[in-house]
Amino acid sequence: MTTEEDGAAGRPELPGLTIEQTGALRRFARLKAGAVFMEQGMGKSRVAVELANHRARARRVDAVLWVAPCSVLSTVQDEVERWGCDVPVRYLGYQTLSQADRAYLETLAWAKTRKLLIVADESGFIKNGWSKRHQRMVELRRHAAYALALNGTPLTRDLWDVKRQMDWLHPRILGTSDRAFGYRYFTLVERSDPARGRRAWFEVYEPNVKHLRSLMERYIFEARLDIGLPEAELDISHDAGAGTRERYEAERDEFFAAWERYGEEIALYRLLGNLKRIAACCPDKCASVAERVDGQHTIVFCQYRAEQDTIAAALTGDHLVMSGSTPARAREEIFARFRAERLPLLVTYGTGSFGLNLQHVASAHFASLPFDFGQVEQARSRIRRLGQQHPLVYTTHTSDLGIDTLVARNLRNKSWLAQLMRREIDPSGIL
Repeated sequence: MTTEEDGAAGRPELPGLTIEQTGALRRFARLKAGAVFMEQGMGKSRVAVELANHRARARRVDAVLWVAPCSVLSTVQDEVERWGCDVPVRYLGYQTLSQADRAYLETLAWAKTRKLLIVADESGFIKNGWSKRHQRMVELRRHAAYALALNGTPLTRDLWDVKRQMDWLHPRILGTSDRAFGYRYFTLVERSDPARGRRAWFEVYEPNVKHLRSLMERYIFEARLDIGLPEAELDISHDAGAGTRERYEAERDEFFAAWERYGEEIALYRLLGNLKRIAACCPDKCASVAERVDGQHTIVFCQYRAEQDTIAAALTGDHLVMSGSTPARAREEIFARFRAERLPLLVTYGTGSFGLNLQHVASAHFASLPFDFGQVEQARSRIRRLGQQHPLVYTTHTSDLGIDTLVARNLRNKSWLAQLMRREIDPSGIL
C-alpha cells in the first residue's frame, strides 16, 4: 500500500467552497491518506464528501465508511445528505465499534468487498493504541484504499496522540516503531526525593518536534477559524464552603500519607479524580455559578452529573438540562426550546462538546474544567462557528481549591496532568 495516487488524479472541481476547504481538497487530490485538522465549524465534513465524490468520478471509490462518535452520527448524516455524496455511505459509531462484535464483523466483511474511503471523524477517539477501538479501526483501514482523519484538536495530551492518528492513516508516514518514537521525541526526566525516592517520567524533547512535523506536513492540512468577531475570556474563582474544604483536605492528606509510605502511582490517579469531583460539586461554588447564569441565554458545561444537578437545583428561573441519559427525542425538543427561548442549557462535556451547532448563542460557561484540554476546545467550538454574528464570551469557573489551579495550569500548558503532578506534588505546595 502506498500513500500516493498512481497516475494523474486531476484536480477536483471546487465550486462554492471556502478557501480552506479548497486548499484541503487540492492537498489530498493525489494522496491516499490525509488528515484534515480544521477547527470545528469550518466544514471538514464537506471536504470529506467532495473528496469521496472526486474519487468516485475516477472510479477509485465505490463506498464510504464514516466512523464518528455515536452522539454526532445524526449530525454527520445530515451534513452528508446536505452536500450529496455520489457513493453509498455507511455510518458507524466508535462506541459501537468497540462494544458490538457483531456490528464490527459485519462492517469488516462489507469493507472487504468495496473500493473504500474510510473517514475517522473526531480521530482523537483512536489515540489509545491499546484499545479495542483503535485496533479495530486499524483492521478496517487495512481494507480501505483511502483514509481520511478529521479533527479539530489533534493533540489533546501529548505527541502520542498524533502518532496514533498518523500510524492509522499509514505506517509509512512516520515510519517508526513506538520504541524508536519514544527515544527520538521524548526525554527521560528523573528526580530524587529523600522521602519518596526516585521519580521518573518522559517529557517532549522540543528540538526534535520540528523534524516530526516535517514528516507529517505533506499529509496534514491545518486551518484555524477566523469568525471576525471579538472574543473575551473571563475567569471567576468561587470560595469553597467549609464542608467541601474539610472533605477536600481529608482526601488530600490521606493521599499524601499513602504517597509517603508507598509512592504508588495508582494513588495519584485516584487522588486526581477524587479531588476534582469534590471541587466541581461544591454546593457553594455551584450556587454561585447558578446565580451568574440564571436567566441568561447561554450554554453551561459541567463535568459531573452531580455538579449539573446541583447547579440546576440552585437556578430560580426556567432552564434546560441534557446529559448522556437524555433520550434522542428529548434532546431534539431541548434544542428546539433552546433556540427559541432565552434560558440556560446545562450539558455534560461528553454530551455537549461534540456535534452541536449553537451559533445562535454568544456565551459559554465552563462550570468546571476537565483534565483534557481537547474537551474544552470542542466545547468552545459549539458557539465559535461560521455564521456567528455576536461577540463571544467564554467564562471559566473554578473553586479556590488547589486542584482547580493545577488543572487550569495544565490546560494552559497542554500537557498531561499526571506529568505536572509528578513534578510539583508536595504536601506544602499547590494542593
